[in-house]
Amino acid sequence: MISQFIELATIIKASLPAVLNKLAENPYLNIDRELINTVQEWIQGIEIDYEKFMSTILPSLKRLASGGFEAVGMATRGIFSSVGSVIGFFSFIVLVGIINFYLIIDWEKIRPIIRKMVPPEHRERILRVMDKVDKAVGGFLRGQLTVSVIIGTLFAVGLFFIGFTGFPVLTNYSILIGTGAAIGGFIPYLGALIGVLPAILIILLTGGVAWSVKLATLAGVIALFSAIQAVEGFVLQPKIVGKGAGLHPLVVMLALVAGAQFGIGGMIIAVPIASILRVVVLEFYWKPVLRREEEQSSNLTVPSES
Repeated sequence: MISQFIELATIIKASLPAVLNKLAENPYLNIDRELINTVQEWIQGIEIDYEKFMSTILPSLKRLASGGFEAVGMATRGIFSSVGSVIGFFSFIVLVGIINFYLIIDWEKIRPIIRKMVPPEHRERILRVMDKVDKAVGGFLRGQLTVSVIIGTLFAVGLFFIGFTGFPVLTNYSILIGTGAAIGGFIPYLGALIGVLPAILIILLTGGVAWSVKLATLAGVIALFSAIQAVEGFVLQPKIVGKGAGLHPLVVMLALVAGAQFGIGGMIIAVPIASILRVVVLEFYWKPVLRREEEQSSNLTVPSES
């Protein structure tokens, strides 16, 4: 993945200036030439020290694989010093996973303590709600992880065969794009989009290939994207994620729209929060409403005369 990323970044950096020149020469677009020159200078000024990146990350990962707290510290320092906040974010996600791992292990010891902290008159109801929340959020996480793996695998395999049949460059990046689609797929409906955009970019920026071949490959990639998007939208999300979280696909989309106002982090936690809100609303609002309606209906019922 690292080698494919480096190769792809190099190709994009070398190809974009030529693409920008063609855009500037197009009379219909009427793009400011000075703006194009500024963007080209900015692209040429981007420098990534791949040797430093490799020499810092790989030894730390190797030591991390052998275990030990010292290795964890070295890997963390190497990651933060090399790629900054992006990797820092994923490191935070890993830390959250480790914390949850220990919570799962000791949950049977923690649960009695929580039970004692809740007043006796509300104990059973609160614990019942907590169990429903746990089931809903856990169902979403398991379902979305399954969907992510499926989406990433479909993209990797699909792009490999598209490249194998007529556009070899795609084969070189199928694993990288598939992995990116799987990671992005943890946000519902985003994985397919992350998978198709790099593929289209690679096709457009690859030189020495006839446009007829490019257009045919683009059609194949778009068809692959459409098929994966349809499978995710009509099968995977409703049957796996929606069933596990108990949410309608429309509610999932609305939750993502709301979460997008707070960035990627908001989109990641949007659906779990929606699952929690669903349980709370059903338990503390909707069920009392239904019980009240049933009581009113029973009070209004007039006994029939014998």
